[in-house]
Amino acid sequence: MAIRSIPQPPFSAELLADLHAGNVAPEVSARLWTVVHADSEASEYLQGLDEVSCRLRALADDDAILHPMPVDVADRLERFLEDLEPASDADASTGSAHPRPVDAAAGPAANGSAPVVELRARRGTRLRWLAAAAAVLAVVAGAGVTARLLSTDDTPPTAQPPTTGDDRIGDDLTVTAALAALGRNDVSGPLANRTALTNCVHAAGLDRPVLGSTDMTYQGSRAVLILLAGPRTPKITALVVGPGCGAGDPQVRKITDIG
Repeated sequence: MAIRSIPQPPFSAELLADLHAGNVAPEVSARLWTVVHADSEASEYLQGLDEVSCRLRALADDDAILHPMPVDVADRLERFLEDLEPASDADASTGSAHPRPVDAAAGPAANGSAPVVELRARRGTRLRWLAAAAAVLAVVAGAGVTARLLSTDDTPPTAQPPTTGDDRIGDDLTVTAALAALGRNDVSGPLANRTALTNCVHAAGLDRPVLGSTDMTYQGSRAVLILLAGPRTPKITALVVGPGCGAGDPQVRKITDIG
């Protein structure tokens, strides 16, 4: 009988998220945890996921959160998070990352094929971004962002003077106005094209997943607000650019991290 193999460092973020969420086959999980704990980079990543989980549990008991997320908002976030997942994730639903034999003396796998680690349905990417978004919402709950996100109004947000000192993230852009773009992709003009939007982000010197985008008014002028994955979970980066942003002309108005 073939001996199962387990992945070895460097571990993919998807695999670590699956392991943390309990999505790895039980017969592999215990052995994989041993290897992961011995890797400092993987341990640091898992510690970050633990912190997000703690913040989410704290959010559930937060007196400032008056209402659960409405079904339509949850559905919108779910669709948005599904769009973030690369097509290759579905193809790799039973694959492994960097598999190596656990015991070379045990011999090759049956039929001479490389053994694989069987994972349950991959939800790593979606879980990470959902946790990141929820953690950021927990941080800024006092700023009233929850009420803004519950709105079904499609009117583009306009940056307003902050209601509290903690809400201000620079000039007249507030956390509340910025996070209103989470899960939205309703930009008009050239940046309505996904490729053009991505090129704009790259022109601004950033290379991260887009979490949302929308038209807005910034300092009295038309602008586009783009939310990006932050440098570290659970941060989110708010990028404000001019409507003509593109390769060679980023038109950056503001870049700031939230959370």
